[in-house]
Amino acid sequence: MERYRVLSHTADTGIEASAATLNQLIERLAFGMFDLMFDLDSLEPVEWLTTSIEASTVDDLVVDVLSELLYLSEVNDFAACAIVVETDGHTNARVRAGGIPAREAELRGPPIKAVTYHQLAISESDDGWHGRVIFDV
Repeated sequence: MERYRVLSHTADTGIEASAATLNQLIERLAFGMFDLMFDLDSLEPVEWLTTSIEASTVDDLVVDVLSELLYLSEVNDFAACAIVVETDGHTNARVRAGGIPAREAELRGPPIKAVTYHQLAISESDDGWHGRVIFDV
């Protein structure tokens, strides 16, 4: 099953994903974000980071989780290759990210500078959750 799809964008890069639950959608978007920067195919986590996010909307929750993971990656020299998300409703999440030191991961693409709200789309339908996120590179 496809975890995420890369979107063509003029100056930035983006991804789309679908999942049965909001938890899975955030996990897939987070994996995709890191997979754009690092080759995650053969990585196994050697350390785990945990964070909690509280937001006012589901859109904010997705952006805030991805932004926090990007921040933790930068300050901890961390390439996440396994992400586990537990949501409490649509505005709270507890996130565990497993990974390796970023300096040990093979680079795949340019670093992501920020998660944007540009063309952000998070929605729930009868067949699950769908999301699109554009990243500033």
